[in-house]
Amino acid sequence: MMSHLTVPVIETKRMELRRDGKAVLAALDWSVLPGERWVVMGPNGCGKTTLVQSLQGRLHPWAGSLTVLKRTFGNDDITGLWKEVGFAGEALERLFPEDLVLEDLVASARLGTIGTVFDRPTRRDREEARAELERWGLGGKLGQAYRTCSLGEKRKALIARALAGKPRLLVLDEPFAGLDPAAREALIACLAELATRHPELPIVLVTHHVEEIPPGWTHALLLSPDRHRQGPLARTLTPAVLSELFGRAFTLRRHGLRYFLLPAG
Repeated sequence: MMSHLTVPVIETKRMELRRDGKAVLAALDWSVLPGERWVVMGPNGCGKTTLVQSLQGRLHPWAGSLTVLKRTFGNDDITGLWKEVGFAGEALERLFPEDLVLEDLVASARLGTIGTVFDRPTRRDREEARAELERWGLGGKLGQAYRTCSLGEKRKALIARALAGKPRLLVLDEPFAGLDPAAREALIACLAELATRHPELPIVLVTHHVEEIPPGWTHALLLSPDRHRQGPLARTLTPAVLSELFGRAFTLRRHGLRYFLLPAG
């Protein structure tokens, strides 16, 4: 059990986020403690991607407050967050050079660069990159160009990069999008193993589907224009809440440590 003195990794108070002057996320009170693993869900347009951007320091709150790793936006210097918040998401891919290979992708994480054109990883950086890629089943593809990898391999490589920098917070933005069932299940298994390997690491995972919540995840944040719901998975992820959230009646099934959502009736 967490001590009442534990400092939150993420804390928002009545936070409002806007894009192009329009509120996309409002009145969010949320707290993430060390060792908690959160799934963030909600209908399209509810602010999931915008929230992810704010956690990386790329978007400041319009109103309310946001504190990430003891840095409060608007009061503290947040330029160092990129070193402490590991991020994996498709938004990074458009920045990759055509010839970027997996070892350079991962080894350059601690430099704050993408690739090794402007700076060189140390020997230790490369050793840790190889070890992390090995843990994700990519040890035999160190010299392979990222663009030639399968989609499942790309998603694993992005997470390996996020972890190589030894982050204090890991943010995964829709890592399962576009994967076929086999690749999806392989990645879910890898994330479940990650939760066991690094139980102290707080993780925020954005997804659209309850089926993609890995074993070992502890909490859910369900975003809605009208009312946000949050708390431990077992209490928050219910048929009534999900039906209200998505505007259609659903039945929620649980098999082992996994959840499955089916239309009611």
